[in-house]
Amino acid sequence: MYFVIKKSANGQYYFVIKSNNSQVVATSETYTSKQSAENTIDSIKTNIDSDSSVIDISK
Repeated sequence: MYFVIKKSANGQYYFVIKSNNSQVVATSETYTSKQSAENTIDSIKTNIDSDSSVIDISK
């Protein structure tokens, strides 16, 4: 898994999380600064909890 930081047409930043085969797994919200996007990426990398619950409301 890896992160790609991009700049949107309106000048804001966002990132996508990609799997090892380059498929997009998730897209972030937009951030007014690149630093905010980088801080969120750092938080995700540091704080992912493998015991997190999955709530399926698709039924």
